[in-house]
Amino acid sequence: MNDHDLSAFLRRHITLFRVLFVLADIALINLSYQLAFFARFDSFLPVSQRIIGGIPISIYGQLELYLSGAWIVIALFMRLYVGRRGHPRYEELRDLLKALGFLATAILVFIVAQGGYNLYSRQFLIYFFGVATLSTIAFRVALRSSLAFARTRGINKRNILIIGAGRAAQRFYNTVRSNPGYGYEVIGFLDDNGVSFRYRELLLGKLVDLERIAEENEVDEVVIALPKATEDTIGDLVTECENRCIRVNVIPNDYAAFEGKRVIEQIGEFSLVRMREAPLDLPTSKFVKRAFDICFSTFVLLLVFPLVFALSALLIKLSSRGPIFFKQLRTGEDGTSFVCFKFRTMRDQPRSLADSLQAVPNDPRLTWIGSILRRTNFDELPQFWNVLKGDMSVVGPRPHMLKHTEDYRKSISQYMVRHFVKPGLTGWAQVNGFRGATRSSEQMERRIDHDLYYIENWSFIFDLNIIGMTIATMLKGDENAY
Repeated sequence: MNDHDLSAFLRRHITLFRVLFVLADIALINLSYQLAFFARFDSFLPVSQRIIGGIPISIYGQLELYLSGAWIVIALFMRLYVGRRGHPRYEELRDLLKALGFLATAILVFIVAQGGYNLYSRQFLIYFFGVATLSTIAFRVALRSSLAFARTRGINKRNILIIGAGRAAQRFYNTVRSNPGYGYEVIGFLDDNGVSFRYRELLLGKLVDLERIAEENEVDEVVIALPKATEDTIGDLVTECENRCIRVNVIPNDYAAFEGKRVIEQIGEFSLVRMREAPLDLPTSKFVKRAFDICFSTFVLLLVFPLVFALSALLIKLSSRGPIFFKQLRTGEDGTSFVCFKFRTMRDQPRSLADSLQAVPNDPRLTWIGSILRRTNFDELPQFWNVLKGDMSVVGPRPHMLKHTEDYRKSISQYMVRHFVKPGLTGWAQVNGFRGATRSSEQMERRIDHDLYYIENWSFIFDLNIIGMTIATMLKGDENAY
């Protein structure tokens, strides 16, 4: 795996790595607890009901279980697992110490609720917090140093295009250039008045060249640093960038105008305003959604899929020649492509047709078992494997064929915004009747409106509601399922 592939893998599975980060913290907390217990009582915490000083040792097991749960709540509340690539390291250590302080308070409340201070060894508690503090700090220092080193080697680096060439733009460039551990690389500038620009070799063109530059370069983010830009100018730039799945941040002249309205990104001394705010931009929301995806897809793949697969595979093979599964490239998060799995429901056909023609009512290409699988939505059951892999989510905008993405991107405003989140097995548009083939741009626009509503109003309860509506639709039948 080369550096580019490794970077793509890290971005694609960033939420999984955050889950592992949480598990590593819990492991360190529990290891610190056991080491402290060993130092105080010369043995590791047993399961038996042994008595120490008239106190049953089982209360230490209860406390260990409690502090593991308390740490998860506190750490998520303190946002210890958000991306901090552009933040000073001391900020993370400061927040870590605060979290440990809250953990100490939570333990104190637990001890008081159990009956007082005399139940637990004070020496043990001192040992525990000493070891826990040192181990979690050492872990974070080692992890951040490793990430910073990897970014200096070009792994997981994000390419930035700066629009503007004034003082703020140049200071921002110097900040990024002098801190390679942040993991950002400025590929160049766009500016209409860059005649006296200090970094002339990095001036790629004017604002009207944005489309060409984005086409010719791999741009992950755009930073707008135009001191006198009008709202219309910024709006046009944002639209052009989002049409290519490029996220946009602004270095504004007046931060008060954006306060409380947009997500703030920190890179060194600069607080960047993210122009599109959505609930799933928050790492905590991503964590919750990904955790649910893993649990739900694992349940389906272990308990439901084997039963459906056994019968479906046999009937698919008996109905027509060809493979059991149909595999097709679809557009995923951030505009990347992935291989989407389905049970094959049509007779084997040329790839050019399969990748361009949608199913229609009474489609002659459908097999009899394929028609049943489509009406029951069981044809999409293999996509739970895509969910478990991280290509998709249980709920989200449905993934489109690459050709349709390219066609509609050019004709429908904000079409690519739907790719700022992972595609889903089901979605808000589908449960509102916008499933199946789209025979006009108006139908696709309505579908996109529903997708954008979902992205801007996401909540875990919203996801559960959509899943419930999907199951209800499957039971009563969907006229658009063909």
